[in-house]
Amino acid sequence: MTTPIMVDTSGQKVSSFHAGQQIGIESTLTNNGQSEQKFAYMVQVLGSNGETQYFESTSAAMLPSQAFTTSQVWIPKSTGQYTVEVFVWSSLSSPIPLTNVSQIPITVT
Repeated sequence: MTTPIMVDTSGQKVSSFHAGQQIGIESTLTNNGQSEQKFAYMVQVLGSNGETQYFESTSAAMLPSQAFTTSQVWIPKSTGQYTVEVFVWSSLSSPIPLTNVSQIPITVT
């Protein structure tokens, strides 16, 4: 999994964030294995007190050597400090981690 980037609705990288703005949290995943790999791409956003503000996942499968770019859209409701966590598991029902958790702090104004 590549380091997640924040993108706008047209897919352009953004670095400033505002309440009510659609923020795409995007990563490229690559299956480096020899067989098809099912996965769940998960995005969790934590508030300043560690509470979950947002959680979404996308599930799919990739063939060997296939790359897949995916994103989840989060719309912050209020200003503040947040931590975006992105991780990939084998599935939601069989939570075997396939990547480390990437954490990105962001400020919403």
